[in-house]
Amino acid sequence: MTVIPIRQIPQTEVAYERPPILLRASAGTKRGYGAYLWFVFSFVLPVTIATLYYGFIASNQYVAEFRFAVKDTSSASGAAASGLSVLLGMPATSDTADNYLVTSFLTSRQAVDELESKINVKELYSRPKIDWWARFDSSLPIERFVSYWQYMVSANYDPVTGIAVATVRAFSPQDAQLIADTLVQLSENLINQIANRAQIDAVRFAETEVRKAQDRLKNVRAQLTKFRSEQGIIDPTTSVVASNSALVQSLHATLAQLETSLTTLTSQNLSPNAPAVRVLKSQIAATKAQLVSVESDVSKDRAGGGLSTVVAKYEQLDLERQFAQAMVTSTMQALDQARANAAAQHLFITPFVRPALPQSSTYPNRPVSVLLVTFYSFLTWLIGFLVARSVSEN
Repeated sequence: MTVIPIRQIPQTEVAYERPPILLRASAGTKRGYGAYLWFVFSFVLPVTIATLYYGFIASNQYVAEFRFAVKDTSSASGAAASGLSVLLGMPATSDTADNYLVTSFLTSRQAVDELESKINVKELYSRPKIDWWARFDSSLPIERFVSYWQYMVSANYDPVTGIAVATVRAFSPQDAQLIADTLVQLSENLINQIANRAQIDAVRFAETEVRKAQDRLKNVRAQLTKFRSEQGIIDPTTSVVASNSALVQSLHATLAQLETSLTTLTSQNLSPNAPAVRVLKSQIAATKAQLVSVESDVSKDRAGGGLSTVVAKYEQLDLERQFAQAMVTSTMQALDQARANAAAQHLFITPFVRPALPQSSTYPNRPVSVLLVTFYSFLTWLIGFLVARSVSEN
């Protein structure tokens, strides 16, 4: 019997290979562990946290609502109409812009500043009893609070109905009503400022025009007084021209009568040296001399200048005086009208639904919030699972 020697296999040539079944089992175990962790972090943990927060931690939020409409009763605004607005079913007045202005103001930085000065609104949203997630940190700057404020307050205007709706969320019924009432007051103050500013500007402009017209009238009167002092007459058109013209007419009539009488005597064959004829000739000569003198006075002033120039200058000054007087009258009437318009308010806000004290909390809607978190968590887990499955298969 032949014995076949067994060759010794070196230790270095021995190679151990894990069976493929074990490799697949190990990879499957790792994938299952990773899928389990992904399910826990993407679905179980968010849903648990949301359930705990909305069920036991989240503070109740109360909503106060008010509805208003800004109206302009001025005739100009009421008569304005727009064909495009009518076709779109929108109000054909300027009320739309005013309502949009108020709704924009309610969520603005200016509203926050005025609320802070009146009711310390930051403190109302920073109370320790509010849960840490919804509470505002009072140490943060005002810009951060404006963003927080725009989340807690909403204001919308419907141009079709002409009604604006504003809602305020707070963490107590009293705070919600207080903030809403203060916003109504601030909105009314804003509308009054807008209306009064235009009226005040109109009154200021009218007062300026009145002062200008009065100054112009004073200057013209001063020039007219100086002219009268220099010429020594009050009114040349009446005191000099009219009186001298009447005197000239009277002298002409007297001269004609005397010449008629002289002609009558001459026709009676009286001697030219007759006393009656000589008297009439003397009276005619004297009347003619006086007529020449008066006519000279009509054409010249006291200083020897042309009286027509004096009358023309006086008429120009008097015309300027009359125009300045008319300007004063018209500007005074415009000032009275501007003051009357300023006293009558044309633009006002009508809060026909005023804020009421909330009886129950509106936010957060706990069941809906938990369901939303559950839905989005499940969606996140499903997307991640499908992506991981696709990567592992490829």
